[in-house]
Amino acid sequence: MSGDGRKLVMTSIAIVVTVAVLPTALLLGPFFGRGSTSRLAAVLTFVGVLVGASVSLIGYVLNHRTERRLGQEQEEQRRQLKLEAAMRAGQLVSPTESGPAHPAALASGLLALTKLDYADLAVALLVDLWSADENEGKISDETAILVIDAALRSTSSSAQLVAAELLCRNAERLDACQSLHWPSSVDGCWIPSFSPRTKLLIVEALVRMTKTSPAEEGALRSVAVRLYGIWRDDPDDRVQGCIGKLIGKIVERLRDFHYGDFVHGSQMVTIDDLDRAARSASENPDGYLAKLTDDLGEHLCAWAASCGPQTLRPGALSTAAM
Repeated sequence: MSGDGRKLVMTSIAIVVTVAVLPTALLLGPFFGRGSTSRLAAVLTFVGVLVGASVSLIGYVLNHRTERRLGQEQEEQRRQLKLEAAMRAGQLVSPTESGPAHPAALASGLLALTKLDYADLAVALLVDLWSADENEGKISDETAILVIDAALRSTSSSAQLVAAELLCRNAERLDACQSLHWPSSVDGCWIPSFSPRTKLLIVEALVRMTKTSPAEEGALRSVAVRLYGIWRDDPDDRVQGCIGKLIGKIVERLRDFHYGDFVHGSQMVTIDDLDRAARSASENPDGYLAKLTDDLGEHLCAWAASCGPQTLRPGALSTAAM
C-alpha cells in the first residue's frame, strides 16, 4: 500500500474511534443511574451504526483509489503499446540493408503513424519523402495528401504548419480536378483555428495548384467552392477580405458558363453567395501581403479567362459535386 493509502486508512480509523468513543463517553456517564440498561442498548446501537458506516466509507474510498490506480496503469500500458506500434511504423519508413524502403511500406508506415495520433511525426518524415521533383519523390501524391490531411486535422499547430508548408511547396504538381489531390479537411470547408501562417500557406497552395491545373470548367468550379468555404467559415475580416478579392477574380468567368449553383456534399453554393463574398474584398493593412494577394489574384484571373468546357476524363463527374 502506498504512503497516501496508509495515511487514508489511519485517518479513517481515527474518525471511527472518535465517533465511537465520544458519544459513548457522553452517554455512559449516568450508566449506573436509572434506566441504564435501555440507555446502554441505545448507545451500543448508535455505535454500531457509526462503525458500520465508517467501515463502508473506508471500503468505498479504498476501492475508488484502487480503481484510479488501475486506470492509470491501463493508460500507461496503452501509451506504451501505442509508442511501440509507432516505432514499428517508423521502421517501415527506414531504409533496409537492401536499399530504400518500398513505396508501399513507406505509405503504410506514414498512414499508420497518423492513425496512432503521431501526425506530427508522420508529416515531419514526409518532408524527405515527398519531393516537388517527381523523379525524386518516394511516395505518391495521394498518400502525401492523406498524411497532410491528418496533420491539418490534428491539434498540433506545428504539425499543421509543416503540412501547410509541404502542401504549398508541392502544389504545382497537383490537379485541382482530382479530389485525392487536396486535403478533405479544407475541401469546401475550413478550420478557423489555424495560425495566420498556416492559413496563408493553404490559400497560396490552392491558387498555385489551380493555376497549374488544366484550364477547365471543372477546375474553375472547384477553386470557387474551396475559396468560398474559407470565406464562409473564417471569422477574421482580413481573411474574408483577402478571399473575397480572389473570388472576385473568377466569379465573372463562372457566370459565363451560365450556372447558378454549385453542389458541395450536402451544401449548395450559389452564384449569389460568390457575389456576396466578392463584395467583401478589402486591402490587407500589411502592404506586402496586399501585393502578394494582388499578384496571386492576377494569376488566377488570367488562368480563369482561359478556362474552357470540362473535358470528359476520369473523375469528370465528381467535379460537379465539389
